[in-house]
Amino acid sequence: MLKEHSTAAKAGIAALDAILLCGAFWGAYLWRSGQGDTGPPSLYLSLLYISIPVTLYAFHRRGLYAGSPFDTARKTAWNTLLSLVVAGVASSAVLYLLRASYFSRLLFGYYFVLASGLLLAEKIALKAFQDYLRSRGHNVRHVVAIGAGKKLQRLLDLLARHPQWGFRVLKVCSCGPGTLAELREVLEKEIVDEVYVAFSRNGIEKCDIGPLLGLAERFGKVIKVAINLDEELDISRVDFCHLGDMPALAFYSKTLDPDQLLVKRIMDIAGALAGLGITAILLPFIALAIKLDSAGPVLFGQIRVGLNGRRFRLYKFRSMYADAEAKKKDLLVRNERLGPIFKLDDDPRVTRVGRFLRRTSLDELPQFWNVLKGEMSLVGTRPPTPDEVEMYQAWHYRRISIRPGITGLWQISRKKEIRDFDQIVALDLQYISQWSVGLDLRILLKTLVVFWQPWKYGSA
Repeated sequence: MLKEHSTAAKAGIAALDAILLCGAFWGAYLWRSGQGDTGPPSLYLSLLYISIPVTLYAFHRRGLYAGSPFDTARKTAWNTLLSLVVAGVASSAVLYLLRASYFSRLLFGYYFVLASGLLLAEKIALKAFQDYLRSRGHNVRHVVAIGAGKKLQRLLDLLARHPQWGFRVLKVCSCGPGTLAELREVLEKEIVDEVYVAFSRNGIEKCDIGPLLGLAERFGKVIKVAINLDEELDISRVDFCHLGDMPALAFYSKTLDPDQLLVKRIMDIAGALAGLGITAILLPFIALAIKLDSAGPVLFGQIRVGLNGRRFRLYKFRSMYADAEAKKKDLLVRNERLGPIFKLDDDPRVTRVGRFLRRTSLDELPQFWNVLKGEMSLVGTRPPTPDEVEMYQAWHYRRISIRPGITGLWQISRKKEIRDFDQIVALDLQYISQWSVGLDLRILLKTLVVFWQPWKYGSA
């Protein structure tokens, strides 16, 4: 049977993808031509010439040709859709630069819809077929597991619960005086594809793994070592890297997928432009209300701490009296929050118009300018003031390891009920650990609900 990870299999799947893209193109052309004269199909062949290599490259970048058995159908579908979006944006940009003014935008839209449907169906079907074959004992990898403690048991439980991954454990070697001889015997007599090593932090001290790894390496086996730093550290992602010519592992406390970060930045720019458009429409009315209510500027600027400690000036519509900062010292004893954050539910410095602006979050509209400049994101953690950061404990600093956002998990929670700063940080760290474009979209949708029900949530 042709192995799913072989070069021939990858080339075959890529060829099938190209055929489906051609089918989507002809379907889109026939669909569009049925609505009116669009000219001969040769006018639009540049779409195929550009989109096919771009799409195949995007699939390669997302690992869709790697045949990883650990990917779920949901992850496969998400990676496929994300790749298609990136390829669609890139293809349309190239067509624009080539000045393809004759091009039918409607045909491009039909092409994208049909290609998405066909390729999503293909990837999910291939994933289901591969899982079925592996669960039936085809294309199986034979594994020897070495280790001790809960880490080893967790590994064995994972492999047992997921037969569709296609791993068959031939032997489990626990640490002891005869482990090296036991491993040698199984490597000499059995068909072994990979050697897995899994130790808990307190178990690795009881075993000298150097000779075991050396023996497996001499037999030419693939060796995979389960790291145990996650037992003490909150790690979101681990990458292999090089420090000069030295191999190393990079541990990230946050997810830093470059493709998703690109999509996030595109979302930020699009959202910021839309938000600034709304701000421009509302600006005359908000400015007039602020001026009629109290003396002082319309906009309020304050230094905040952003990505990895970078300072920037955050802008808001002024919601307090002009001397609010001077009065803050006298109000510190009335702080209604625990920890390095100051908040009064009934702050006497807030103007009448300011209460309305805060309740509806309209005071934060100017922050779309910060988003456009790249100082903030649509979704993230709230940017603290420098004096708040000075009171941080060590674990609090992780919340400023990403770009701050206009909205986030804290903003869509019932903020009036969260009075402990540590609980706010816990929500921020949950966002950082679980970050994805999908999570950002869910938070943005929930933010719209919060905007229409401001009395339930309070102001940030």
